[in-house]
Amino acid sequence: MTTSAAGRSITHDNETLAEKAVAVKDAAADLASETKRYAKHRVSDAKETAGEWIETAKDKAVDYKDCTVEYVQRNPYKSIAIAVGIGFVAGLILKRR
Repeated sequence: MTTSAAGRSITHDNETLAEKAVAVKDAAADLASETKRYAKHRVSDAKETAGEWIETAKDKAVDYKDCTVEYVQRNPYKSIAIAVGIGFVAGLILKRR
């Protein structure tokens, strides 16, 4: 092998290496882009699910409030007795501390 042939071989190897480096860089950029898109999708799904849970919790709270108001209106004396009992027990518990 002559010096010029060896030089051409090295130049060819360098060009091949540079092409492979560009291909790796492009693959890494594609992977990063896909990962970002996937993460955005997952975050969007999580936000949507959390919003649904919040709406469900709000609806249940309103239902419980309505049931409680209705119960108190139908049974005022019993409701007062329950409230006094809960207050008494809470007072005993807090007094011990």
